[in-house]
Amino acid sequence: MNRLASFFTQRRRWRAGLLATTSLALPALALGQIPDSTRTHIEADTTAAPVVAPSVSAAGGLPSSEFETYNVNGRGIRYTAALTGIYSTGTVERIYFTTSHTGSLALGKHWLLPAALNYSYGKQDGLLRERELLGLFTPAYKRGRLKYYALAEGEQSNLRAIARRFVVGGGVGYQLYLDTLRNEVTVSQFFIYEHTEFLEGLRRQVPRSSTRLKLRFSKGPVVFTALGFYQPSLQDFTNDYRLNTTSSLNFSVSRHLALTAAYTYSYESIAVENRSSLNTNLTVGFTYSTGK
Repeated sequence: MNRLASFFTQRRRWRAGLLATTSLALPALALGQIPDSTRTHIEADTTAAPVVAPSVSAAGGLPSSEFETYNVNGRGIRYTAALTGIYSTGTVERIYFTTSHTGSLALGKHWLLPAALNYSYGKQDGLLRERELLGLFTPAYKRGRLKYYALAEGEQSNLRAIARRFVVGGGVGYQLYLDTLRNEVTVSQFFIYEHTEFLEGLRRQVPRSSTRLKLRFSKGPVVFTALGFYQPSLQDFTNDYRLNTTSSLNFSVSRHLALTAAYTYSYESIAVENRSSLNTNLTVGFTYSTGK
């Protein structure tokens, strides 16, 4: 009997966790951290590959061509925020924290100024695994079904051994479908210039094409959004490319609060040695929004 009680006491310690008070969230699921022997590497003497992938917002981790997952009518400001935290101890001690913020300022009927910030931090057994930072600014000018974009992005990623990455570019999008419920299908074409410095001093400067598909469907309190990107290098589109998709399912609990499940898939054909080309991630939590 004493052995049985000891067993259940130990199991309770393994499962002990603390969720951040501002969010109900599940830990990120690392689905793609096993190294792929078929991928292309940039050799570098970096630390061992992290065990887990970072949690991201619905659009985090993507060199995005727009961040407005909502529309603002007339002049107004829209802001959303999400916060997830967990601490677990036992066989493995894990500390994990992520927060994402998006904001959009509408200036009249034509100008939209969306921006976003996403940050993740995680340790396992005292070792840094995740320290991910992404900032985006994507001003847009809309005229009818056409939308013209500019893009500026800054990024750091311990997971992918990126000391800093800067992306600038521009492009045009066309709204294939839009109805009164804001269901939407949009395609866009961008040309971007990417400057990446890896942790061991390696540098890459790559011009890319970026083709994007955006979907949004809603029914009652349920909203599904998805963004997909194909980004080949203009210098070597066969061997140097990125595939990124992110999707989210939102259930509105109130006017400003929604329960959100977000899934992200990211693949870079060229990766630093000991870093996985493929990262997939699933998070569940509450998202708070304010504004018009």
